[in-house]
Formats: sequence, structure tokens, C-alpha cells
Amino acid sequence: MENQKIMNELIERSKKAQLAIEDWSQEKTDQLVKAIGKAIFDHAEILSQEAIDETGFGNLPGKIGKHKSVTMANWHYMKNIKSVGVIEVDPINQIVTLAKPMGVVASVTPSTNPTSTPAQNAMIAIKGRNSVIVAPHPNAKKATSHAVEIMQDAIEKLGAPRDLVLVIEEPSLEMTNLLMANADVILATGGFGMVKAAYSSGKPSFGVGQGNVQTYIDETVPNLAVATATIVGNRAMDLGVPCTGDQTVYIPRSMEKEILDSFVENGAYLINDDALVDKIRQQAFIDGRQNLKIIGKTPTQVAEVMELGLDVPEEARVLLVKVDQEGPTEPLAKEILCPMLRYRVYDDFKEAIEWGRTNLLMEGAGHTGTIHTSNDENIEIAGERLPVGRLMVNQAGSAASGGPYNNGLNPTLSIGCGSWGNNSISENLTYRHLLNVTKVSRIIPGIVAPTPEEVWAD
Repeated sequence: MENQKIMNELIERSKKAQLAIEDWSQEKTDQLVKAIGKAIFDHAEILSQEAIDETGFGNLPGKIGKHKSVTMANWHYMKNIKSVGVIEVDPINQIVTLAKPMGVVASVTPSTNPTSTPAQNAMIAIKGRNSVIVAPHPNAKKATSHAVEIMQDAIEKLGAPRDLVLVIEEPSLEMTNLLMANADVILATGGFGMVKAAYSSGKPSFGVGQGNVQTYIDETVPNLAVATATIVGNRAMDLGVPCTGDQTVYIPRSMEKEILDSFVENGAYLINDDALVDKIRQQAFIDGRQNLKIIGKTPTQVAEVMELGLDVPEEARVLLVKVDQEGPTEPLAKEILCPMLRYRVYDDFKEAIEWGRTNLLMEGAGHTGTIHTSNDENIEIAGERLPVGRLMVNQAGSAASGGPYNNGLNPTLSIGCGSWGNNSISENLTYRHLLNVTKVSRIIPGIVAPTPEEVWAD
């Protein structure tokens, strides 16, 4: 009963704050969004360090980059878009669309992104004149609470209620479930169980699916050195924690040595000894779950935890591990949240696509695939066969989050995976998903209803 009372008070405060800005103009609303993003941007280093200190996941450059990129990209994307009042006029169909808030947004956040995800969710929620309550991961509550405090300070200076952004100070599974049951809409970023709980709450929910990025290099790769540098850099980012990190890369046998040499030149430590690979298979997962001791650790630390007996240098950026199977028969075919890239050699590109498809249907369906090629036919084959919401061509997997500015995807930290991943959306989550809309419909002049013969004619 005590937790229910605390939640009731949080919901009441949040709703009161949301109602206080419900009639704010577009200009005033956007000032809040910008202030939140800029405040987190300016505090990226301290928040990143606090997240690492509390969770033990990732590294400082990766987390700083994530804070800065997500806040910049989201504000750059949203700053000239209407989300208040009339947001669209369709003179042909005589439809005028008006935006309305959804209310109180529950933001369930993971330990892997304990400060950047709350920032993004606050920005997209307030863009629609909503309020937000953050449910931190228990292992990251201090860092998350500090991020919320920074956001509160920023909006208070603009005359907005601090309670527009609230946090559960003592998070627990019970408190998170109470939040989901009482909020108006849920953003759930976390494991499958948490996302499933969100969808089972009886409230509108936007969950995200698990990653397991399958990556392809073919013989027409436009620049091999750029491709391998891109893949290594993406896999090494934040020590392998992001869901957009490349997991398994497929390379043509005709270029095997050249590609592996290029990977090594870009910081990969090659492991192709069968006995060592089997040892890695036995330790990557414990009782069916990822080995927590390797999540967000350096390649050197991963090798030490697994007692591989290898002298992996500190400057190594990723472990590059050879595999030769797919799906349930290959323990390393799943998403692994550390800088470990698996590679597999193929003779037939179409067969390699089916290997990746099998891996995705086992884990990671709906998320992302990448391909480095100049062959449009291979792009089409990959796009047709891989069950992913995004196929990145000659780009890093992280570009699926829309942050690089040079692709047309909307910026987000929440990548929808559609029905493949038991999600309600297969596109990138944005402020638009947190708007109710009213469609004002007028009669279209001069329209004559067709006859049945006209409708069914060939």
C-alpha cells in the first residue's frame, strides 16, 4: 500500500504539471525541449562517468558521444516541426490535423543507457506537451536521478513546473509495474520481460526489441578499409553495449585474408582457433543468459574473464571470433553486449543471407542489418530476405538510430522492431508517437460517388 500511495502522488504531481503546459505555444514548448537537450549535452561527461561508476558498463568516450549525439540529433530534427495546434493541412482531402497531448508518459529505462534514454524520452514527451515519469533500472538509480535533476533545473528556469520530469527515487519491479498501470502511455526500453510487461499493462505502449545486427561485406565493397573501420568502430562503441552494434559479419571466401587483415589493421584481435572458440561458446552465456561479467568490458577484460590464455593488448578494440554455424546450433549467434564481433566465411551470398535470417528469427528480428556493397541486386536480396526494420547500406549499424544526419531515418534511442520483435511499431520512436491527433474533416467539393461497375472494373 505504501508503494501505491507513493505512485499515486507521483502521478498526481505529473498530471498537474502536464496540465500547466497543455495550452503553451509552440515556441514556449520548443524552448523546453531545447533546454533539456542542451542541459544534458553540457553535462555529458559527468553523467557518463556516473553511469559507468554505478553500472560498470561501457566506456567514457562512448557514453559521452551518445549523450551528445542523441540530444543534438533530436533537437535538430524536432526544432522546426509543429507539435502544437494545427500540424498538417491537406487541402486535397479537406483534412486538418491538430495535435493534442497524451498526458503522463512512463519512461522505463535500462542500465545500459541510464541517462541518455531518459533525456531523449523527456525531449520527445515534452515536444507533445506531455509530462514524463522515469523508472530507472535499480542498478542505475543515482545516475538517472541526477539526469532528471539536471532536466528539472533547466525547465524551471523557463517557468515550467519541475514536475514535468519526475523519477522514481527508489525503483523496484513493483514500482515500475505501478507506474505502467497508472500512466497514460508507456515507453519501455529494456529486456524482453519488461517490454512484455508494458504491453500487458492495459495501457498504450511502445516497447523496443532486441538487437542482433547481421552484417555483410561482398566482393563489390566500395572501400574495404572504410568498411572494416566502420564495423570495428561500431562494435567497439561504448564497449559493445548498444543494440545497434554489429554482431556477426559475413565475408566472401575470395577476400577472406584481405578482409581479416583489414579488420586487424583497424584494431580487431583475431581468434580462429577451434578450441578457443569453443571455450568462448561455453562462457558467453551462463544458464541461457548473457555472462554479466563480460557485458560492457574491454576485449582484454573479456579474454581474462573467459580465461582464454591470450595476451590481448589493451589497444585491441574488438575480439574477432570465427564461427561456422547459425541459429540454435551456434551459441554465439545471439546478441552479445561486449566488443566481440563474430565472422563467418561464405561462398554463396544468398546462402549467407539465409544464415543471417536464421539468426535474426532466433533473436533480433525486426531490428537492423547492414551491408557494405556496390551491388544493388545484393541490397535488394538482403532487404527482401532479412526480417529487419532497417537495412543500412555502407553505414554503421548505429546509423539506424538516425543520428548521423546523412540518412533519412528519424533520430532515436528506441528502435521499434514491429511484430517480429513483439513491438507495436517497426520504425524509429519519435515525438510523433506521443501525440493524440484530431482530424477535422470537411466535404471534398465536386466528388461524385463511383458506381459498383466503376469500382470493380479491371
